Amino acid sequence: MGLYALNQRTSHGDNYHAGGKAMQDVFAVLREKGGKTIWSMPKNSSKYVKILDLPYLAAFLLFRAGKTDFIFYAVPENHIKIRMIKRLQKLKKYQIICFINDLNAFRYGDMESEAGKKNQYREIEEVGAADYVLAPNENTKELLLQKGVDSHVIPVKVWDYIMTEEQKEKLEEARNKPEPENASDGEKMLRIAFAGNLNKSGFLFHMKFPENVSLELWGMLEEEKKEKLPPFCHYHGVLAADEVPAAVAGLDYGLVWDGEGEDEIEGSLGEYLRYNNSHKCGLYLASGLPVIVWSNAGMARLVKERQCGICIDRLSALPQKLRETDYGTVKRNAQEISEELQRGAYLSRAFDRILGGKAE
Repeated sequence: MGLYALNQRTSHGDNYHAGGKAMQDVFAVLREKGGKTIWSMPKNSSKYVKILDLPYLAAFLLFRAGKTDFIFYAVPENHIKIRMIKRLQKLKKYQIICFINDLNAFRYGDMESEAGKKNQYREIEEVGAADYVLAPNENTKELLLQKGVDSHVIPVKVWDYIMTEEQKEKLEEARNKPEPENASDGEKMLRIAFAGNLNKSGFLFHMKFPENVSLELWGMLEEEKKEKLPPFCHYHGVLAADEVPAAVAGLDYGLVWDGEGEDEIEGSLGEYLRYNNSHKCGLYLASGLPVIVWSNAGMARLVKERQCGICIDRLSALPQKLRETDYGTVKRNAQEISEELQRGAYLSRAFDRILGGKAE
């Protein structure tokens, strides 16, 4: 049995956004399972040179892949490559695995326009070409089934966030640092982390937060937008992916939110949280932070099951929810799940269901 993966051309030099780190971890788990990457032209090659990928892939599938093998691809992916894999499957009898990184037609597209519906149909078709689909969560599984996908769909439940031993040591040091002084009125200042591409997080610039709560920010942010941040937001700049866990480890919670709404989730990016696990959620939990998530988010089910954070319908509900929550419990559970995420346990278990023939 062989496991062969289409190369996503992940850039190892650009770690300032979630995409690079997230897919690097996926391929790390693939290697752990004995997977090998199918050769492709380097990422910086011209589009004319990259055309060579197609004949090479065809030759690989025809002369190397067999009926006991698995071919893996992650969407988004070149639709021509996916069609080639599907067509040659009839001849070679291998099995196909699709990993959903992002569903861009649902993330950015107009869900009701004709063009939007067309893009959604094509994307669903690309996912459904696989025999097995590694979906982010149960919400995504339900969406795929509603759209007619008849593959075996396995929810991964959360993004793993694999760490080296050196990263784990730095994380432990950061956790053991003394807490900052209390707020001026004697009440403990609650500090919440928010990391990612801040330029697209429109809610940051007009949201309201409770007193004695600060929002600590890391990520890309345009200069003119820094001045528009509310006073409770503290911007700390950009860090490489392997540096963020230690930076946030001493905080109290990690916020998983998106969209343009001042209080409620609004806009396509916000609504996309229903189907997207959000890599920042895996980051926070791997760092030992309890999370704050939207009640309708794909991550909410895991948060409730593992009691590793709190779920809210709107930001204005946060003060009461914070008061009601037993912080010791959610903190302890977050630190427990962190060890699993640091070694890639969730994706590893999902792969085992497929490779071991136990997928439903």
